[in-house]
Amino acid sequence: MKSSRERILTVLKGQKPDKVPFCIFADLLPQGSFERMFRNKGLGLLVNVGPAIQEPRSLSETPHVGITFKKSARGQHIIYQTPVGDISHEVCVGSMRTSSLDWKVPATSLIKDVQDYQPLIYMVDDTVFHLDCNVFGLMDEDLGDDGILHMIAGLPPYVESQYMLGLTHWSYERHDHPAQFASLLEALERRNDRYMAKLAQMDAFQMVYLGDMSDNLGPQDYEQYMLPYFQKYAALFRDAGKKCGIHIHAKLLKRQKEVLKKMAPDFLESYTPPPYSDLSLPQLRETVGDEVVILINCPETVFYQGYQRTKQYIKSLLQSDPSPKKMIGFTEMGMMGVKNGYTREAFQNGFRAVYDAIQEAPYAS
Repeated sequence: MKSSRERILTVLKGQKPDKVPFCIFADLLPQGSFERMFRNKGLGLLVNVGPAIQEPRSLSETPHVGITFKKSARGQHIIYQTPVGDISHEVCVGSMRTSSLDWKVPATSLIKDVQDYQPLIYMVDDTVFHLDCNVFGLMDEDLGDDGILHMIAGLPPYVESQYMLGLTHWSYERHDHPAQFASLLEALERRNDRYMAKLAQMDAFQMVYLGDMSDNLGPQDYEQYMLPYFQKYAALFRDAGKKCGIHIHAKLLKRQKEVLKKMAPDFLESYTPPPYSDLSLPQLRETVGDEVVILINCPETVFYQGYQRTKQYIKSLLQSDPSPKKMIGFTEMGMMGVKNGYTREAFQNGFRAVYDAIQEAPYAS
């Protein structure tokens, strides 16, 4: 029996494993008896790592920027003190149930006035990275055969700025202050250039996340801003033997087909088939070709139809794509969708249905 790590790496190498890899972002699987049971069954962990995630591990710092944390109703109020002015925002802190307790989601914008661009750009330019290969190497050794490291290398500046400013504020700023907004994007690209080359030198990871595809942007925006970003850094990582992919959790995927073709990623993760998205697995395969690995995110909504219907749904889904270059699991909600006893039963039965379907229909005949 192959380990979960071996199955994942086999597929990433373009080969056929003994079974379709069953995997999950580790942050979506709270530790405990249910987690232990499924890991013993072969559920592989994709452990998210990267400078943007492991800040508490001192992988990055802003040496000339003071940071003050205060508790707030939403989680934390963070104040950044720079030599050219102060900026602040509120963030929601990750749930205590997640494996990674340091996730922070901005609740307010860093830009509240045009004068805020200067300290924000200063802070971006002041970012220094301490990318110790030993840190990731030890994490990979700790993980062993239970999965692989999944490198969050970053987002295209045009997309990352959404998270900094918030979608509503970001939408206005592009038009109200185009010169300052463009300067922010340039600063983010300078910062990306500083650490991407260092990341590419590390041996502890094989999967590199190079951006996501959501419904916030249309095909023209992705072609203008994301395509050049992906092509630039994918070339760097591929030269170092890495596989580069896109996180495609959008619902409206049909309109993005041409952009996906041009990107030519090594893998697509978080693809969620109908009833969530508007693009079936065979349609996606036809779009991107046989060489692309597709990591399917099981739509948790099917769990509420019960074990048998979920199992049949997964079997039919897997059989609809004859290619062995696919994995299935959970990269969006996972067990974090459990809110009470009813949802716990539905989700645990759903996990069992997915596992059993893999055993019975690993590939189309």
